[in-house]
Amino acid sequence: HFKLRDNPSLSRAYVDALAAEYVGLWRRRMIDGAWVVAEGAIYDMWDEGQHVVDELPQMRRYWAGTDYGTTNAFAALLLGEGVDGRLYVCSEWRHDSRRVHRQMTDAQYSAAVRNWLATWRHPDAAPDAPAGVTPEWTFIDPSAASFITQMWADGFPGIARAQNDVTDGIRSVAALLASGRLLVHRSCEGLLGEMAGYCWDPAATEKGEDKPLKVDDHSCDALRYALHSTAHEWRHLLSLAA
Repeated sequence: HFKLRDNPSLSRAYVDALAAEYVGLWRRRMIDGAWVVAEGAIYDMWDEGQHVVDELPQMRRYWAGTDYGTTNAFAALLLGEGVDGRLYVCSEWRHDSRRVHRQMTDAQYSAAVRNWLATWRHPDAAPDAPAGVTPEWTFIDPSAASFITQMWADGFPGIARAQNDVTDGIRSVAALLASGRLLVHRSCEGLLGEMAGYCWDPAATEKGEDKPLKVDDHSCDALRYALHSTAHEWRHLLSLAA
């Protein structure tokens, strides 16, 4: 049985840095050297008492992530880097065509997302402060080619195809949750409704694969797109975790 710390060629600082990035399933595999299967809740460190907030600090910058759906739910999240060195899911826009019995076109989705961002106000903004936020980047489900084209045609800046490595993306989200560096505003009801039930697919586990169950995962996917696509921007925050 070999643990990462047993490797004499790796410095303590390097091992500690890796340990901060690997939690749950991946920590047991990559740091502790144990082979374990994926089962149960994906974000087993999720705790509404710790991870859900009613207030937001001032933000240094913003990003957005979007999971595209026509018959399934469409979800968009606004992610901010707070002045306190934490990441916050500040706001959410969702359209569930099954629930409201009305589908939307790419042009309608584009208009709705742009209007959502143009009218969003930080909860602590001064009454006379202008509304609206323009994310540095808006990461979109890379399979949604027609919607990406529509957003480009509508002139929205900073459109990019999201990084869609599912397991690495889940690991990025899990590392931030475990370190207390990711918090969610209480207004994001769709995401809050999905987090606790986001589970590994037992059928895939039997085949030796790590895959999430594709049920009620649209806001979770939007979160993964935004976080994993910006990992190079926030990874240093993990070293600040207590």
